[in-house]
Amino acid sequence: MTTIHTRARRRLRPALAVAAVIGLAVVGAAAPAQAVTIGNGALVYSPAAGTSFNPEGGRAAGTTYAKMILLKNSGTLNGTQIVTFDQLVLENGVQVYPIYRSTDNGTSWTRIAAVKPSTQFPTLTRTAQPALYETPIQLGSMPAGTLLLTGMIMPQDRSSSRLVMYKSLDHGVTWSFVSTIDTGGPATYDPSPTSTTSTVWEPSVNVDANGGLQVYFSDERQKASNVLQAVAYRRSTDGGLTWGSEVNVSAPTNKSDRPGMITVTRMGNGSYIATYEVVNRPSQSNNTAPVYFKISTDGITWPSTTSIGTAITLPDGRGIGSSPEVRWVPTGGANGTVIVSSKWALTPSGAIDGGQNFYVNTNYASGSWQRLPYPVTYDASDTRGGTFSGFAQGFDTSVDGKTIYQSTNVENLTTTYNDVRVGSLPLGAPQYEAESAARSSDTQLVTQGDAQGGQKVGYINTASSYVTFTVNAPAAGTYTVNVRYDNGSGGTSTHNVSIDGGSAFAVTYPKTVDYGRFQWAQFTATLSAGAHTLKFTKGSGFAELDQIQVFK
Repeated sequence: MTTIHTRARRRLRPALAVAAVIGLAVVGAAAPAQAVTIGNGALVYSPAAGTSFNPEGGRAAGTTYAKMILLKNSGTLNGTQIVTFDQLVLENGVQVYPIYRSTDNGTSWTRIAAVKPSTQFPTLTRTAQPALYETPIQLGSMPAGTLLLTGMIMPQDRSSSRLVMYKSLDHGVTWSFVSTIDTGGPATYDPSPTSTTSTVWEPSVNVDANGGLQVYFSDERQKASNVLQAVAYRRSTDGGLTWGSEVNVSAPTNKSDRPGMITVTRMGNGSYIATYEVVNRPSQSNNTAPVYFKISTDGITWPSTTSIGTAITLPDGRGIGSSPEVRWVPTGGANGTVIVSSKWALTPSGAIDGGQNFYVNTNYASGSWQRLPYPVTYDASDTRGGTFSGFAQGFDTSVDGKTIYQSTNVENLTTTYNDVRVGSLPLGAPQYEAESAARSSDTQLVTQGDAQGGQKVGYINTASSYVTFTVNAPAAGTYTVNVRYDNGSGGTSTHNVSIDGGSAFAVTYPKTVDYGRFQWAQFTATLSAGAHTLKFTKGSGFAELDQIQVFK
């Protein structure tokens, strides 16, 4: 997406939202480890009111680019979560890349380091667009488990752009400079076909099939070839000390399509998938930056480098747009799951319409894509007073691949900046859609693009209203039930839940921003093996149901 400040001001509308904390109704046993599922995740960082800047004018955002990794190649520290972000707050007159860590499943966070690029480059006092990576193998002198941080740095006047890499050999506590990957012209965002900009932006890291360290990035320096912007990579065979020549992944020659914000992951079949947004799509006047992808057999050679690839869409034609990230995980079926995040969802015509779901594919990106709910939601279309919420968010999965963790920027009603929050959800848990459940005739199906199946159940408004899910317990035991709901009533609401006709208990739903912004409630239930009914009836206030998840 290039520099987030100008572009977002051109393309987005203001935003404001509320981050609520969900109440927990417990039946039988304590909540499981995925505690940050409930509410809207756990707070990592909140910039104080009046502290954020925006060097290009417009509304200050506080934070963007909330990126995260979970350690998987670090022995006894595996499962530790590391987060960084673009912190639009100066520390002693310069920007830093802050490093936060959680060792308790994302429930609490501690700042453990601050990477200060101006130490190596005293005139480059601004940071942007960080990315994190943990090396899966030894690369040069770097052992497996080395943490890599890449980003774009620039002077205060944004008159140049430089892509740099840092490494940590102690899991994020201390960092050292590795190298400059590439340099470019002023960090100025101009997506017009007549643009003369020459910036390099948005680095991300991967390792290819031959063990080469790659940094992917956006490149505006190919305009002599009628390329408005390309996504490309440079490759290192000595652990990032030196870098080879540039190789394009997508470089359209029509001077209009503008791919950017590329990330790459290796899939279980050995192939690699790259995702990126394409600015000026569907058109220059309707610029919502839909997400496209390409497949490479080895992560080194990419097909049809002048094409933009294939758009990610649901069977109904809906898509996603802006600042994507992609990962493959081995869970979800025989072929694992490709997971893509983005800032917003798009209608089939390419208009912004919410954005509260990952898009996932269980056949190595071939065939149909489906929704998977976000653990943390935000005002994707930026309509309530803030800006940049959900922009360039990150995610990762647990060591066993059974839980997904999401880091993102969520608008704060009090400061009008973005907080950084992290939440989690199980992967592969059975999901039961409210629109497929038995329900009373006085309830109604409500169509909404961000609902998991495109619909939710509303108007659970009277004593006779009910929604009854039939769920299956594969074995006897204590199960967790996640409830995806919205509650725009302005106050706390409840439903009364009974299991198999037993005594009802209350599930509490703190308010959400409106009837359309989802969050999570949670309870546990002891079930015998077999089928069970979970009946939701009206309690106090008014809430709507999208789905439940039932898992151990």
